[in-house]
Amino acid sequence: MKDEKCDDLTGLYTRGELYTLYQNIPLGSICHFMFMDIDNFKNVNDVYGHNEGDFLLKAVALILDKCAPDAHIFRLGGDEFVLLFQGEQAREHLCSIANDIIDRITGKEGFSHISTSVSASIGILYRETVNGVLEDVLLKCDVAMYSAKNHGKGRYVVFNDIAEQVFSEIEMQKRQETALENGEFEIRYLPVISAQTSKLKLSQIKLYWNMPGGITREQGDFLPLFEKNGFIRQLSRWMLVNALAHLQKYHSETGQNGKIGLRISRLQLLDNEFPQMIAALSGESGVAPSELDLEIDEKSFDRGSDTMMATLKKLKELGFGISIIGVGSTFKSLIYWDKLQYDSIIFDPDYLHNALESSRGRQIIKTLLSMGRELKMSIIAEGVNTKEDVRFLSGCGCNAISGSYYSVPLPVSSYYDYVKDKITQGNEKVEFPFSGSLTSADGKHTGRIIGQNIQFSQGISSNWGSLLFPGGGFRENVVELPASILAESSYTICMWLKPLTQTSWTSSIYVRYRGGFCTFSPFVSGGYCIFRISEDTDISGFHDALARQIPQDIWTFVCVTYDHFTEIGITYINGRKAGFRTDAPSLPACRQILLGGDPFQPSYEGYLSGVTFYEDVKSEDEVWEIYQHFCQEPGFCGNMEDFWMDNV
Repeated sequence: MKDEKCDDLTGLYTRGELYTLYQNIPLGSICHFMFMDIDNFKNVNDVYGHNEGDFLLKAVALILDKCAPDAHIFRLGGDEFVLLFQGEQAREHLCSIANDIIDRITGKEGFSHISTSVSASIGILYRETVNGVLEDVLLKCDVAMYSAKNHGKGRYVVFNDIAEQVFSEIEMQKRQETALENGEFEIRYLPVISAQTSKLKLSQIKLYWNMPGGITREQGDFLPLFEKNGFIRQLSRWMLVNALAHLQKYHSETGQNGKIGLRISRLQLLDNEFPQMIAALSGESGVAPSELDLEIDEKSFDRGSDTMMATLKKLKELGFGISIIGVGSTFKSLIYWDKLQYDSIIFDPDYLHNALESSRGRQIIKTLLSMGRELKMSIIAEGVNTKEDVRFLSGCGCNAISGSYYSVPLPVSSYYDYVKDKITQGNEKVEFPFSGSLTSADGKHTGRIIGQNIQFSQGISSNWGSLLFPGGGFRENVVELPASILAESSYTICMWLKPLTQTSWTSSIYVRYRGGFCTFSPFVSGGYCIFRISEDTDISGFHDALARQIPQDIWTFVCVTYDHFTEIGITYINGRKAGFRTDAPSLPACRQILLGGDPFQPSYEGYLSGVTFYEDVKSEDEVWEIYQHFCQEPGFCGNMEDFWMDNV
């Protein structure tokens, strides 16, 4: 006779029997539950057929009986099983049983002829007080089991460990609509800083939820939930409208365009009408598409990728920037790098932190940076907190960096002032044409000659004159410029040199600070030129960015930059990076600028032209553009060095 209490296939108790047993347990009793699902069971049925699938289920039933002989075991249907333990049980004992079950199923005990990968995901509910409502119990078990699946399958999760998060998500889901209506969501901006220039490259939106009771949640706490329940569509539109309003205000206050990084969800990318919608909103607000950098999380490249790629291509064609964020969390986006010209890839902060801890991890980062450069993508490191990591990433060619080293996300009310005062130091420049005078092109600065026989002469082009220095002893026959020219801690200095003699350690420019100096010498021992920064109290010595020696009797373009955020000094020769130094001290309070010599070495003999000071750090591309501009001027009398130009 058929036993109605047991499952025909496995001989385990049925779902109905589970309800019956639970209802007969005295209220207030303590029970423990396991909810198990066989990973990849559908693949077994698809590949081997349902007969083998049934065989697998019977083998799993035997495993459960062996591992938990004291439990009541139920097959709910399909490949789902529940184990119920009554009375006191040690948590460690339950976890040991779960591990044993997982190991035996993963090891294919009793079904080794099935080659398909099989494992088990288990949700454990520990010390549950019986209240007569089994559905609540099964829901908790189910949540824990799916958490195990979402974290890689073949593992268990104890609901008690994630209960606070689960109940928090339930509460957030109840409040989400009201929160948006009540203005509880807040946009803050994270500055993304150019690794070469320490200027603002991008303002990344970070969303915060200011909940009643003074609780503030960061976007990582609620965006994954909103992705699952679809509320992300409404929230993303709200972010977009507000971001456009902020850009409008920025336009009106500065007269300049901005750049905002805005996260979009995979649900929006699966919507064929999304590109037209965002383009319409952008057009209505007067914001150019190029001012919006649309960010898609790497985890989104999981399913529906073909549709997503088609939408991303449309957005790119409309002029929007496209970035992948969270790179390193799964690396699922890697196979799509060649399918669309992304503007940026942004490393996942957790991945980056772990990778920077080991030499092998750092080598992988270098490789990824190299790949990004080859594909003409900007590489951004997020979550960088130390000067050492900033220097390493800058030295490896990382394009931009964000993190607490520069700033935490800031409210809109204070962000503009931060950007204005701390990052965008301006693009002011001071040029000295040397066309019969020592006055700058803007008329604000005038130099003076110390010594004699310094002459004005023809310069690098028809637009520029030059100074011809006769050489001499220490600090003889030099030109002093006002110290106020280098008022900023970060700077770029450009000049054209045509040395007539190779005097070792002579300075073409020397800058004295309150506690140190910097200098550029076209000739030093060993066949190098040198950009040197030295702090008077620094016992470690000089900080030198060495490069190839400047040739005699030939015009050569030299550019030196110093970034006080990263403490990096760089030497450029004829528009290309030629020398690099990290850990160069930041020197405050410029006291004196000398052209043609310094207080310690014989003076320079030769020509100087095109001397220009910038109050910001120029990138390699910007230095190359400055060099090319000189080379295209009428009457240019140098030789453009182009043998190392990229073949593109």
